[in-house]
Amino acid sequence: MLIFEELGIVLRSSGHYFLVRTIIGLSISLFACMTFTALLCFWIDSWVWILGLSVLFAIVVGYVTVTSCLSTLLKTNRFLDILLKDTLHELNIPLSVINANLQMLQADEHDEKKLKRLGRIDLASKDLYALYTEVDYYIKKEILEDVREKFYLDELILSVIEKQKEVAEGINIMCTVLHVEIFADKHGFAKVISNLLHNALKYNKDHNEIHIFQEKENLVIKDQGLGMSEAELFLAFDRYYQADTTKEGYGIGLSLVKAYCDEFKITMRINSQKNIGTEVVLDISHLLNKK
Repeated sequence: MLIFEELGIVLRSSGHYFLVRTIIGLSISLFACMTFTALLCFWIDSWVWILGLSVLFAIVVGYVTVTSCLSTLLKTNRFLDILLKDTLHELNIPLSVINANLQMLQADEHDEKKLKRLGRIDLASKDLYALYTEVDYYIKKEILEDVREKFYLDELILSVIEKQKEVAEGINIMCTVLHVEIFADKHGFAKVISNLLHNALKYNKDHNEIHIFQEKENLVIKDQGLGMSEAELFLAFDRYYQADTTKEGYGIGLSLVKAYCDEFKITMRINSQKNIGTEVVLDISHLLNKK
């Protein structure tokens, strides 16, 4: 218990119970294995048989101990998993009802103050739906469901740019991407573009333009922002690393981008110079839906 307190880990009553139960279970198992081995040494002269029987006994005892210790935890996790999936499924219905009725109210309302209030409700509803899709996405990935789908590259990037307008604060984002079909994890790919564009906007200077364009089978996001030195570039993909800690965020964006690119075999290259800008090149040849 003192070890956990020193590490700053606070255990709930169920956590204390699980910890104590595990320690007792492991202690009994270790004592049983030692006793069994000692008895074998007394009864059998062959070390080969002693070793073999000891290993077999340890496996059986270990399996029984681990199963017993983890049974409550596994039941709880299974219950929470079912609860989350059922709740998420049911959440889609009230969200649809809210949106349908909200659209009817906005169509019939002409008072500006009431329209502003309805607009705020609309934004909150969209935020809630975004959370719903996020959780739904991760559940599908967790059960190894193929989340890939066909979509058009330019349409997805334009939708990401639209969502980043509040952060842009007047910065012009030039998009010259072809209307090509992509077969990929749409939600994950949108998060990649969103994170890269958000970084370009966050580290922008003098309101310089940001360019998103294609070079054959490469997608390029280029800015004229603060840029990174070689040392910073080397650490850029480390989780929680931030070159400028005065900027908002937690330093996990590029690590998420790297994880997605590695999973879907997208080669990513970053060219950056301090006070000149950054160019991120994504090789999307594996994602292009070639007929």
